[in-house]
This record gives sequence, structure tokens and C-alpha cells, in this order.
Amino acid sequence: MTDQWQEPVRLKEDGLRITIETPAQARTWLRHARKSGPAWKEALDKCSAAAEGRLSNGEARRAFLKAAH
Repeated sequence: MTDQWQEPVRLKEDGLRITIETPAQARTWLRHARKSGPAWKEALDKCSAAAEGRLSNGEARRAFLKAAH
């Protein structure tokens, strides 16, 4: 099983285009972005779990999309 998402998530932040392709990349971005809240915490927890192989990539991606958009 690969950890790469079938469809990358593309974001725009401060004029930059960012492409997130894995739960580990999402976790890193979530840790360094300047946002917070319940959806953000859930996404960080789920992306961390998926990066460590404890949760499906699809579930982590859905949580990430909810937090990032």
C-alpha cells in the first residue's frame, strides 16, 4: 500500500501554490500553518495516524480537506 493520495490537494497560501500528496506532508503543513480549531486538530490527528499506518489515507485526506478549505 502506498501512502500517496490518488489525487493531490492543491492550496494557495500567501501567493504560493502548495501541493500536498501524502498524509505526512499534510501533517507537516498543518503543524506549521497559522490556524487552529476543532477541524484543524482533527485533521492533524488523522493525518498523523495515517502517516504512521494507523488510519486510512482516505479518511485523513477528507479531514485535511475539511480543515484546509
